[in-house]
Amino acid sequence: MLQQLLQTTPDYIWTLLRITAGVIIFPYGMQKLMGWYDGPGFKGALVQLTDRKIPMVVAYMIILGQSLGSIALLIGFAGRAAAVGHFIIFTGAMMTHVKDGWMLNWFGKKNGEGIEYFVLLLVILLVIIIKGSGALSVDLWLSQL
Repeated sequence: MLQQLLQTTPDYIWTLLRITAGVIIFPYGMQKLMGWYDGPGFKGALVQLTDRKIPMVVAYMIILGQSLGSIALLIGFAGRAAAVGHFIIFTGAMMTHVKDGWMLNWFGKKNGEGIEYFVLLLVILLVIIIKGSGALSVDLWLSQL
């Protein structure tokens, strides 16, 4: 089973998508975990998430999933598992934004952001789930041992 989880091909297309997803998600995780990028930090993120009626255990999983999972994507370690975790997290995020329509709030006339960004990220994550981490990944190195 571990072999199937790590299995990937040395394809640079999957590498590009994996690294792109990791770069996109990394700031979200660091906002919540470390308070970087004007984020609330760990305690503040827990308060924000639990104020939205998200159970404490799930809030911890979101914070750790986004921060450690983005690093896992960047290095290509357990890329499929990291992508599945992010797929769940960002599906939940998309559901909170679906009321705001499709497009992002480009002109500041809406109360929130649309879902176009989430759809794009979810498709990228789905490709990683299906194809794996690609070239230049810990997964590829481990699967060749």
